[in-house]
Amino acid sequence: MPGSSAQAPTQQDGVALHRRLLAQDPTAANDLAVAYLEPLVTWLGALAPQVHEDIRLEAAEDALLALIRNPASYSPDRQTLEVYLRMSARGDLRNALAKEQRRRKHEIPCGRVELLPEAGKYSGQSDDPALTLYLTEDMPSTASTIPDSVKGRLSETDLRALQLILQKERRHAVFAELYGLAHLPPQEQKRAVKRHKDRLKRMLKRAGAKL
Repeated sequence: MPGSSAQAPTQQDGVALHRRLLAQDPTAANDLAVAYLEPLVTWLGALAPQVHEDIRLEAAEDALLALIRNPASYSPDRQTLEVYLRMSARGDLRNALAKEQRRRKHEIPCGRVELLPEAGKYSGQSDDPALTLYLTEDMPSTASTIPDSVKGRLSETDLRALQLILQKERRHAVFAELYGLAHLPPQEQKRAVKRHKDRLKRMLKRAGAKL
C-alpha cells in the first residue's frame, strides 16, 4: 500500500480516541479529525494521485464522519484504527468516482451513449483514475487460492495480474495499465497482455491449480 508522509497517531492513541467516541466525549470527534484527516488525505493522494484533491478530501471526511456517527462499527481487536479508516476512505473514494462517472455519462447526448466504455467499477480506459484505485485493491480471497510454489516465483505485478485472472477480469486495459503497456497501440497491447496472461496460466496449471 502507498505510504503517507503525514503520520497518523499510534494504535494506542487511536484506541483511546475510539473509547472517547464510544463514551460520547463531546471533544472526541474534533480530536479524531485533527489526528487522522491529514494522514488519510495524504494516503489517498498516494493511492490515487489522478483523483482531484477535493474528492480525496471528501472521501477522508466521509470515513471519519461514518466512524463518529457509529463508533461501534470499529473493533480494535480486528485491525488498527488507521487501517480501518483507510479501508473506509478508499471505499468512499470508489463510490465518489462511480458517482462522478454516472454524472458524466448523463451529460453526454443520447446519440453518443453507445460510445461510452462499458459500465462497471471503472471505465476501463488507461487514464481513468478509478483504474489505478482498482489495481491497488487488496484481493485476499484470490491470493489464498494461489499455490505457494507459484507465489514464490512471481513478482508483485505478476501476482496482482494472476489475482485479476482468478477474479475473471477480462478487460485488456486493466492488465495493460498493470504491466505499463498502456502506451502501446491497441493490437500490440492486446498481444502483450495475452502473452503475460498465458504465461501465468501455464504456471498455475503446472502447479496443479484450477483456473
